Amino acid sequence: MANRFYTIMIIPENSSRPRQFNVPAWLVRAGLVVLPVLGLISVTLFLDYRFVANQVYENRELQSENRRLRQDLQLYQNRMESLESSLDRIENFSARLKMITNLMDKDQLSQHIELPPPNAASNLSFASNENKTSAPENLSPKEDQAFEKVSLKSLTLEQNLHDLYELLSDQKSFLNALPTKKPAEGYFTSGFGVRVSPMGDGAEKMHEGLDVANAIGTPIHAPAQGTVVFAGRKSGYGQIVILDHGYGLETWYGHTSRFLVKPGQLVKRGQSIALIGNSGHSTGSHLHYEVRVHGIPVDPLAYILEN
Repeated sequence: MANRFYTIMIIPENSSRPRQFNVPAWLVRAGLVVLPVLGLISVTLFLDYRFVANQVYENRELQSENRRLRQDLQLYQNRMESLESSLDRIENFSARLKMITNLMDKDQLSQHIELPPPNAASNLSFASNENKTSAPENLSPKEDQAFEKVSLKSLTLEQNLHDLYELLSDQKSFLNALPTKKPAEGYFTSGFGVRVSPMGDGAEKMHEGLDVANAIGTPIHAPAQGTVVFAGRKSGYGQIVILDHGYGLETWYGHTSRFLVKPGQLVKRGQSIALIGNSGHSTGSHLHYEVRVHGIPVDPLAYILEN
């Protein structure tokens, strides 16, 4: 016959009277089954708690990282907008420079400023993959496209400003070559055009320059930067100096009394090159001054900016 109870005896150390408890056998058998199950559940719950705690920590880290990435992306977008605004201002400035340097007329300027900038890739034959600036990583296709657009736009502006620099440098050289300075102090006694010959024969003759009267020995100054290509005697001109200013421009200085320069010498605007004289076919001390464009005499007064 199976046991109905299990007896549990407790014998105190300082007492001679023991205590006993009768535990039903079914309760003991149930405990042997339930306690391992409860232990297993406890262990499972503990491990699950640890896993959930780790997930919560990782989620907090991911949220913090996502927040930082959103802030970085917003900062990048703000910087891109600022850069695009700066490039637009530079592009408009470049267009205005082109207008004042005759590279672009006013209609083209208005169209260029009012309309969105053209696709830089179609205007830059040199814009290869090697020349493109790398966009930051982890950008969406929209941000990547915006970055590429700004990068190509900057290359376009760089090329435009480079062209303007070359043009302005050339124009600066051209302005330095223009004979804008009066060649000598004195009075204008005869201008460019047809006149009666001063030699007394009464014949009309083309006067191809400008006469400046003054005393012998008055300095003659170069009206522009140039190179001395001739310093000697020429029929009708007496002692003459010829300067080549480039761009097809030459200036001639006739009837001089003394040379202060020699062939091949580079002279600056305002530098003394000779002295007024009375050499050659001349009726008095004066400078016969000519400006020639590709060998054709033109009116020197069209170039002189001084009164």
